[in-house]
Amino acid sequence: MNINKKHFSIGIVTPVKNEEDTLQNLANCILSQTRLPDHWLIVDDGSSDTTPSIINSLKKKYNWITSISLPDRGYYSRGEGSYSTAAKGFKYMLASFDVQVLGIFDADISFEKTTIERIRDAFLKSNKLGIYGGEIVELIDGKWITPMILPKDFVRGACKFFRRQCYEDIGGIKLGKSSNVISNMEALMYGWEVKRDSTLLIKHLRSGGSRDNYVQRYTKGGVEAAYIGSDSLLTLVRGVRKMIKSKPYFLGGLIFLGTYFNKAFLRRDQYSNPKLLKFIQKRHRQILWEGFYRW
Repeated sequence: MNINKKHFSIGIVTPVKNEEDTLQNLANCILSQTRLPDHWLIVDDGSSDTTPSIINSLKKKYNWITSISLPDRGYYSRGEGSYSTAAKGFKYMLASFDVQVLGIFDADISFEKTTIERIRDAFLKSNKLGIYGGEIVELIDGKWITPMILPKDFVRGACKFFRRQCYEDIGGIKLGKSSNVISNMEALMYGWEVKRDSTLLIKHLRSGGSRDNYVQRYTKGGVEAAYIGSDSLLTLVRGVRKMIKSKPYFLGGLIFLGTYFNKAFLRRDQYSNPKLLKFIQKRHRQILWEGFYRW
């Protein structure tokens, strides 16, 4: 398939809710790029601070920046709420603009000036590349490092870009639990390449799950592992590793494993596609046998 580089356009969607402290910084990062995006859509999920004013100011200055406003849902929903907002933005983007690549930039990230150019070049280089993103790093003990160990074909949601055909093949962003995992796995299942570029650093200015306490965080992890049908042995390894490596030691991993095995044993609330669940288990066993979780 020949790609027309001249008309290979990129659309970015940013879901926001009360991001007055971070949105302008993201805008500065985007405006300083060596290659600007063709479209930037900001989806305001019912902000009650000055976020709408920042959006309106950007729109007045740049005609390639647009926005849509959603009503306040009335409650905070980390992850699921953001993906639901992003999905509405993607739907609007695809209906309104001719884009070949569309992706998410969270409002609370920062990145180098060549980031969008590198994203575009990655998709131009390989027709098989379906999902691409950078390495999300957080400031921990004074150093910008990745907060978690992930396979190279796992792209996190704060900076995640889809080839349009891949996005359509997987049926778009799935709403509900583990949306990020499911989109990665479905793309792999359909034969697309999924790549997280460890050299493309994306600084996450607000750590993941910072609004949750550790009980909520580890419980959510166990629920999501059961939901996607994670391989039991791999999940056990993950849980034991959390007990040893992550604070609060022992207790966090115990909550994670207890939640997972309770949900998995009773087969409560699993993703409805058995073909994907089988594919995920196969992929998880492969990850485990490759010795991915090093101690």
